[in-house]
Amino acid sequence: MSNLPHDDATQPSPRPWQPRFGIGTMLLLMLIVSVVGAAASYFVRAMQGGRASQLAFILFTLAAPLLLVVVVSIAQTIFRRR
Repeated sequence: MSNLPHDDATQPSPRPWQPRFGIGTMLLLMLIVSVVGAAASYFVRAMQGGRASQLAFILFTLAAPLLLVVVVSIAQTIFRRR
């Protein structure tokens, strides 16, 4: 018999699976989902009738993506300085 160690003993055990996303990514995803959900709510109200709901849906749909980008950009700027 040989005194050489087995290959299993010399190889490190594989690392457990770790997610490739952080809490910031999850928060950003939830923010996007909530904005889409709010737009969908206004859309349903606009389909049921009501001029105010139609106006709110149009304004929300046009303004929300731009505002979302501005808010995320400002948040990144603030947190990168610290």
